[in-house]
Amino acid sequence: MARQKDKEETILNAAFEVFSENGFTNASMKDIAAKAGLGKGTLYEYFQNKEDLFIQVVKTKTGHFFHEINRRISDKITLREILNEIIMFTQETLEETEFFFKFMVFGEFFEMSCEVKQKLYEMILSNREESVNVLRKHFEKGSADGILREFDWKFAANFIPEMIGTYCNFKMHIMGDCWSQDQKDLDREKMIDFILNGIGAKTK
Repeated sequence: MARQKDKEETILNAAFEVFSENGFTNASMKDIAAKAGLGKGTLYEYFQNKEDLFIQVVKTKTGHFFHEINRRISDKITLREILNEIIMFTQETLEETEFFFKFMVFGEFFEMSCEVKQKLYEMILSNREESVNVLRKHFEKGSADGILREFDWKFAANFIPEMIGTYCNFKMHIMGDCWSQDQKDLDREKMIDFILNGIGAKTK
């Protein structure tokens, strides 16, 4: 069983590299097998086809991503601390997540079947459910304490991580290594200020 799990992990890691380098459309099971050092037929012992393998790669990577976010925000008390950790970790993992950003934004996602899209959507929602619930509870507490206004905090808890991820990935895609740590720190503070205070004028 352990050897089977190791082989599956080897395939997933190889697939991630090939998908990252070639994109989904131009990646082939043959290339993935070669990267993994396995025969092409071995891949089909673990995955039905390229779409199935891609879904499992996304599941694994997003699962690790949200597991680490959950670990990092579990002991945080204030909403500012939680947002800081979410943004910081998003910035730290941009090299891994840039592939998914390019896949979603630059077209290949839209070429996939509705069935595959639905599976990806449901799987990502499931993986991030715990961190979204933690964020929602802190929003609701802030509202109850009079710190935040009344709002649909379930929507906000889903929307805000997407907004953070999209901004960070777009900035990384354009700027690359030119996006310095000082700039990342400044952007993080601006994002937190924007989320907590909005853009509306303060009423007296």
